[in-house]
Amino acid sequence: MIALGIRCWKDKFSFVLVSGTQKNPKLILSNHLKLPTNLSRPEQLVWFKREIKELLDTNDIDCVIFKATETISRSKDPQRGELEGVLQETVFSHPKNTTIQGRIKKQLFSKTNARKARYLGELLEMPIFTGLSKTKYEDASIAALSGLPKE
Repeated sequence: MIALGIRCWKDKFSFVLVSGTQKNPKLILSNHLKLPTNLSRPEQLVWFKREIKELLDTNDIDCVIFKATETISRSKDPQRGELEGVLQETVFSHPKNTTIQGRIKKQLFSKTNARKARYLGELLEMPIFTGLSKTKYEDASIAALSGLPKE
């Protein structure tokens, strides 16, 4: 099982690609990319789509989980929603049958046996995640882990 976790902002995104199980995950790839500032918004969205498509084309991904915008924030950050929409369309239209789910933080907790927020911090202390910046990769890492089987 290979899971891709993604966290979008209005002008950047992070992804973490993992395999295995939640108890024994293996980090395959991670990156934090900013959208090119010299492009118009439509061109940025096309660039983002190409980046996601390349990930799907070059990795045998079973599921994509993204940290979805919380309901309260949707009207405050519509550009993040644009990226999340492009992400979903790209995965849905890809020839490989890959599932995609947007999960808010509460759902990420429930899919990783988290009983409290502290558990997420403990997950990120696993040796495979120690080299990743928490501010850039926390949500993408938890999203990726939530796509793996628990055992």
